[in-house]
Amino acid sequence: MDAHDDKVKRLLDGEIDEAEIAADPVLASLAERIFGLNIEPITPTKPSQSTGLPEVEVVTAMTTQDNMIEVVPGAAIPEPMPLPNLPNLPKVPEKKSNGLLKVFSISALVVSIGNLFGAFGFLNSQCTAEKCTSEATRLNWIDIHNISNEQAWSLPFPEIGIPDYVAVVSSIILLILAFRKK
Repeated sequence: MDAHDDKVKRLLDGEIDEAEIAADPVLASLAERIFGLNIEPITPTKPSQSTGLPEVEVVTAMTTQDNMIEVVPGAAIPEPMPLPNLPNLPKVPEKKSNGLLKVFSISALVVSIGNLFGAFGFLNSQCTAEKCTSEATRLNWIDIHNISNEQAWSLPFPEIGIPDYVAVVSSIILLILAFRKK
């Protein structure tokens, strides 16, 4: 630890005398900022030390509520420049909600709920495989591209698969997004 750090530590501990603080301008500034002490530099008492030294001007610092801001006396704050004249921003027309998205989301919800209850059972006549049954009136969304196979068909309402949940929830989310106010 060097001598300056030792002085600062002794200042913070309160173990330093005022003469030593006044002799060091850094310590005097720290004492003023930390403790609110205004310690002025002392003039030497021995005539041998006072010869040839310039007069020291003592300036009392102006303090504010915020101790972290140092007010320098005599410093002038320049006036702010006037703001330039800027053109007004053009008005952007409000986006109208997409009617097509609303129609699509309502249609998706109706189709996915209708499929749960077998609304598309009339397409079961397309099934040509051996295991096709007329009781399977609900389309499986995963195999919708293969409606001529028995894997594209399931039993109606009490039996619900994961693709049906996904179709209903997705269409509800899409419906909420379509009708959300912006």
